[in-house]
Amino acid sequence: MYSSARFLVGITFLLFASICDLKTRRVPDKVWIIMSFFALGILIYQMISAGSPIHYYLILVPILFLLVEAFVELPVLYDESGVNFLVVLWFLLPVVTVGFLIFSSFTDPDLWPLLWIPGMMAVAFVFYYYGIIYGGADAKAVVVLAILLPYYPVLHGITDHGASTQVIESMQSLFPFTFVVLLNSSVIMLVLPVSYLILNLKRGDLEFPLMFFGYRTGIDKARGSFVWPMEFYEGGERKVILRPRGDEEDMFDSLKGRKRIWVTPKIPFIVPMTIGFVISFLIGNPLMHLL
Repeated sequence: MYSSARFLVGITFLLFASICDLKTRRVPDKVWIIMSFFALGILIYQMISAGSPIHYYLILVPILFLLVEAFVELPVLYDESGVNFLVVLWFLLPVVTVGFLIFSSFTDPDLWPLLWIPGMMAVAFVFYYYGIIYGGADAKAVVVLAILLPYYPVLHGITDHGASTQVIESMQSLFPFTFVVLLNSSVIMLVLPVSYLILNLKRGDLEFPLMFFGYRTGIDKARGSFVWPMEFYEGGERKVILRPRGDEEDMFDSLKGRKRIWVTPKIPFIVPMTIGFVISFLIGNPLMHLL
């Protein structure tokens, strides 16, 4: 029942987000906020039905903390007036809560899937900060999926994890299902470098390593498309960046006079994430099959 509910919620919101991402490369925050309410509702109902210890509900503190951090603009920790101690207390609250849960129930295997929820939410923040996840919508999708998918799903006749129940329970503590979705989504993305290479071989555009990350197109066409330039001029010197990010207008301006430039598409990662979500429910963790 829980797996079916999670799949229906996930596929509904991810499909809608995919359409938005394809059309505008933007996904409204309200999509993820509403999805998070459904995810929290399923989680709380499952904890109540399973008779979870009362202190396990403290896991909602770091979850709500990270949700607020993802969607609400809060006061800064430090500014000209000094340290904001209310913000300090705000940051300490989830740390103390998680520390208490680990200290009190470290050996309980039922706790670790719950701990991985804020864990994977934090991973989404880190991945976005370091550019592993490009778009803010992509990171917010992972944040909400972490709440939606604390356990490996079981859909009789559909889900095939390729492993015993005991192994799956162990993997829930070591390899959260949200990470499985990211892994499968990333595998789908591996088709892109191959596609770029084939296209550039046909065109004769063989500049390494740019030919694995994008393609050449007219600068006027590029300005009206969902692409980033992979080259620009600074101080009269040509520079190359394989994974551009942010506002590209200055880069385009520096390329005036060029007819064709190297670009890389703004890939709507929500689309492969949606495909990865479905595949993950069908095959589970591919590492289980390899093992």
